Amino acid sequence: MTLLERALSEEHHDVLDRAESFATESLAPRAEEIERTRAFPRDVVEAAGDAGLLGILVPEEYGGLGGDFLSYCLAIERIAEESGAVAETIQGHTFAMLPVLNFGTDTQRERLLPDMVAGDAIGSMLLTEPGAGSSPTELGTVAEATDTGYRISGEKSFGTNAGVADIHLVVARKRPQPEDSHGVSVFLVPNPDEVDGFSFERGEYLGMHGHVTGDSTFDDVAVDADALLGAVGQGFRIAMGTIDMARTGLGAIGCGIGRAAFDEAVEYAGDRRQGGKAVGEYQAVQVLVAEMDSRLESARSLVYDSAVRIADGEGDTRVSSRAKFTASEAAEFCARNAMQVYGGKGYRTDYPLERYYRDARILAIIGGTTEIQKTTVASAALGL
Repeated sequence: MTLLERALSEEHHDVLDRAESFATESLAPRAEEIERTRAFPRDVVEAAGDAGLLGILVPEEYGGLGGDFLSYCLAIERIAEESGAVAETIQGHTFAMLPVLNFGTDTQRERLLPDMVAGDAIGSMLLTEPGAGSSPTELGTVAEATDTGYRISGEKSFGTNAGVADIHLVVARKRPQPEDSHGVSVFLVPNPDEVDGFSFERGEYLGMHGHVTGDSTFDDVAVDADALLGAVGQGFRIAMGTIDMARTGLGAIGCGIGRAAFDEAVEYAGDRRQGGKAVGEYQAVQVLVAEMDSRLESARSLVYDSAVRIADGEGDTRVSSRAKFTASEAAEFCARNAMQVYGGKGYRTDYPLERYYRDARILAIIGGTTEIQKTTVASAALGL
């Protein structure tokens, strides 16, 4: 038993048990099918809701478990061992729920959260734009005030669950723009099938094949006045308010993918015989296994250090950035070197290692690239 496991509470173990049951019974039998078909796994997300895993961070009054962020990371790591795509889908959904919980009106919370916790409604946060990235001063999407609400126009790129979500949190600049404010706000927009002017084109990516993202276009999309989430001008604060949690969660996903690759490599090294002995008896393979094991456990230590700090209300951007880039690199390292242990078989598509490698690769990009994370850590260390 690890030091972390000895420190877990009964509530943490309950979440781990839920994650284990969901991962083995609902997700593992579907993981390869999701990868092959690239179809959005709504039924699997609903099963996660049935298991209570979508509402770990949501209070019980809205149907959640009322758990802490450590519980969330434990669950999402276990889910990522079976499918990085499903883990990232749940991550995107979770970080669309939290702004509703933290900034929504009582009416909005009561209307939206129970269905989101159950998996009956999927969420997506749309911040990034083709020409502006995530910069609040350069956003081109605008929300023009009308007599009954707002009309939204603009384009968004990426956004986990975009297009398939039932609730899109769209970050836009309100016009007319209030004085002494950049006017960046968040608006709740339904699925493209439910409103005129909202179109979505799914992108095809190297990995995370069941994870849906792409380009969203808003052409005078009309929403009611109660579609505003929080106050005018709070948009960037809402969008970035969970950044330390999101980066730490991505680190946990990296640990899950890395663990899956590592376990495959260790099992194969013990079973595969070459030259009269198991390949794991060769020193070259042992060196790879030792490096994978050390990097993975180092990453887990950093991720769970960040998770515990956040759970204690002491989240730190330097700590979450450090955890995120270390876990991203560990996941890719483990996947790549597990393929080395397998030899030529590791490159075949009928083995899972190439999926782990492709899924791991995106973690160094989303949520802020590895270079951004390292700059953040260095700037904090240097007092810049």
